[in-house]
Amino acid sequence: MQNAEPAAWDGASDRIIINRRGANHIWNAYSVLPNKTGLTCITCTRPSFPGAGTATQRGASDVSPHGGYVLLTIEKGSHPGAIGSPFSDPGRGVYSDIWLSTLNGQMMWQLTDLPATSNRGIIWPRFDRTGSQIVWSQMYRGVDLRHPLGQWALKIAHLVWNDGTPSLANIRTYEPQTGKFFEPYGFSPNDRRIIFASDIHVHGGLLETAFNSQIWTIDASSLGSPQRISPGDPTIGPFSNYNEFAFYIPDSDQVVFGRTYHSKAGGMDYWTAGSDGGDYQRLTFMDQPGNQQYMGYADAGGIAFDPKNPHRFIAGVSRGLFNERLQAIFVTIH
Repeated sequence: MQNAEPAAWDGASDRIIINRRGANHIWNAYSVLPNKTGLTCITCTRPSFPGAGTATQRGASDVSPHGGYVLLTIEKGSHPGAIGSPFSDPGRGVYSDIWLSTLNGQMMWQLTDLPATSNRGIIWPRFDRTGSQIVWSQMYRGVDLRHPLGQWALKIAHLVWNDGTPSLANIRTYEPQTGKFFEPYGFSPNDRRIIFASDIHVHGGLLETAFNSQIWTIDASSLGSPQRISPGDPTIGPFSNYNEFAFYIPDSDQVVFGRTYHSKAGGMDYWTAGSDGGDYQRLTFMDQPGNQQYMGYADAGGIAFDPKNPHRFIAGVSRGLFNERLQAIFVTIH
């Protein structure tokens, strides 16, 4: 499917939650059936919900475990910068808040209300396996010469309901090193660990550390015991050993993640690893000329697993820098 970045797969309705960018460069969240029919916009049906205006960046990041609800990041409708700029794209998140929506987009609730400044933002809110907790990354200082990605921290909170209205409670923060980048992807199948990408504990020069993030997990209760999942290969410059988009493979003890190591075209391919690291296997060869998977330059992106087949997922692949030429492809793990 062209112009599609998958975020989640709702088992109850068998609909894939995707993000698409319009001709006006504004993102919206949609759902679609696996056969690419029934495309339905989640965030277009009420374009002017409170405080978000009509031309803001909106994206989905997860669907509730039992279906029916979608986590969204939505740009504020009023802030000092330009409305709808790429800095507020889903996955970049400047000026954005977390919202919860019904799958049909008819009801929405704002869960956070960050200050409307360029050094605040949110990316990748994700449910645990019960739907009662979420994890996300929150920017608290913006980009500068020493922090080219800004400064972020992981946040974990309970999602509670009172009289039909959801809110966040018991918010906790994980930030073992200040000034780092964090991008979470969710909880382990038993909800005991949280998996994320970060440049914590990465050694080297400024650009080598900031642009060679690794995959980590931490204990979801104590927010400690960091475990590195991605391999400890050497870095020889920015993006030489860059790792991102890590997800637990359902009904297995493995994870799948994107990495640049061994890339011939400078993009990312998917690899698998044990849930505690090790047993590294390359899964795709999108940059290998002569291989049937060859796509030239390709960046591996977000993943949504098929609820009916835990070894099959739909993946978002960018054929150009800055999320250009998006394409969703199906991948099977053998």
